Amino acid sequence: MDDDPELSSDLQETLRDHRTGGQDADGTLVVSETQGYVGDTVTLSGRNLQPEREYDVVWHTTEGSWGVLEANEVVGPQYRPRTTNVATVGTDGDGAFDHEWTIPQDYGGSHRISVRDGDATVARATFEIRPYFEIDRTEAPLGEAFRVTGYGLGPEPTTNNYQVSWDAGNVGFVTGVVNRGTATADVRAAGVGEHVIQVWRNYRGIPYLQNNTQSPFGPVAGDRPSSWTVTVTEPVEQPPTTWVDTMFDESPLEVHYPQLDEDTAAELSISPQCGQPGTNAIVTGRAFPPNTEVDLVWYQHYGEGIRGPDVHPKPRPGVLPTVRADDDGRFQLDVEIPKAEGSTRPIVAEVDGRSVAVTGFMVQPSIERFEPTSGPVGTRVEIELSGIGWTTYENTQYFTYDNKPLGYVCGMSDEHKSTSVEASFRVAGDPGYHFIDVYPAIFETREDEPEVEIRPHLSYLDNHPVRPLPAMHMTFEITEE
Repeated sequence: MDDDPELSSDLQETLRDHRTGGQDADGTLVVSETQGYVGDTVTLSGRNLQPEREYDVVWHTTEGSWGVLEANEVVGPQYRPRTTNVATVGTDGDGAFDHEWTIPQDYGGSHRISVRDGDATVARATFEIRPYFEIDRTEAPLGEAFRVTGYGLGPEPTTNNYQVSWDAGNVGFVTGVVNRGTATADVRAAGVGEHVIQVWRNYRGIPYLQNNTQSPFGPVAGDRPSSWTVTVTEPVEQPPTTWVDTMFDESPLEVHYPQLDEDTAAELSISPQCGQPGTNAIVTGRAFPPNTEVDLVWYQHYGEGIRGPDVHPKPRPGVLPTVRADDDGRFQLDVEIPKAEGSTRPIVAEVDGRSVAVTGFMVQPSIERFEPTSGPVGTRVEIELSGIGWTTYENTQYFTYDNKPLGYVCGMSDEHKSTSVEASFRVAGDPGYHFIDVYPAIFETREDEPEVEIRPHLSYLDNHPVRPLPAMHMTFEITEE
């Protein structure tokens, strides 16, 4: 059967492998190890090739992303083929070569390695990347964090959802969907003394306790450790009361803008384009009708549910003023970003009741209120957060208390609900500092596997859908009665 000229050479090679079992190449390629870990060095040995000739060595893998509709509804992990030329080698007079190569940061599982002469594949081999995890340190002061990093995760659902536990309690999950199989998780150093951090694997989103004994997929990290005994020491300084992870510089998502009534030359912009409520920004208008009043309208997303068809941007009256364009059709206005739900907040310019220009501001999460900050066991704390978005990948914020799951809040707004979200609960534990960490979560996905819904997403910074959302953190001091 001939190759289809409309298909890429890589896809043609894949189809030939299915037809021939990979036995149609004339040469021989052998890898010194058939499996290993990211960072391992292996030797690629080519034999039975043309003498005194150069060949390309090609690594076959995948590229991952989250499938997301309208920058709102999460479908699930999506993968497509990817190839990388990793070396150009030359054969000797006997048609042989030996080349040392370091396994790159990539997804786990079986990968093809091919030797190519132009578009023709002349030799093949496979190498399996095994997942493993490492911890940055085994001792940390109270309130700081232990960083666990996983390499070689996925892309299959059964090997791309790992759970991190603290003292036999499930903290949350990590996944390597969009970072080529690499994921990081920061675990709070809570409680002075010795503790155990362990990594588990299960596509259902909860630890499968037979991972390292009877799992058909073998131990979590092969022959490398997946658990560590760590020590939390007394802090040198008092831990901060509240803090939010460093946020990225972002731009608003135009897909969340409302449609304009008229297509005109008028332009609207804002600087900066992102920040927390309370950020001072400048709105600039250009090319408006000279000496004309322009109504600036702040938009909020309202709806009965968080599913895409039910949510629409609608005006929120009284937030922004009316301005007047000058003789050149320009204006500039200082504004303070109000408390609002997160994600893209459209700002629309209207002339005579018709919308003619739009810009947007990406509102980021903020801790508005956390009180009290100390008290005896049983004290009720009240927490107010703003900048919590309406989309399925940011509207759910999951609370943990000393690394134990507590529950979640939902940031969806409607015409009768505040632009911030509130949570209240009673504290417990021994006298001393205790930690509340609020992690991004995914409310729902269309695909059932892997199970990632309404769970603390610990790899939120390098693997969250659409936006690398920050986590929020608070410290409460339990006092003696």
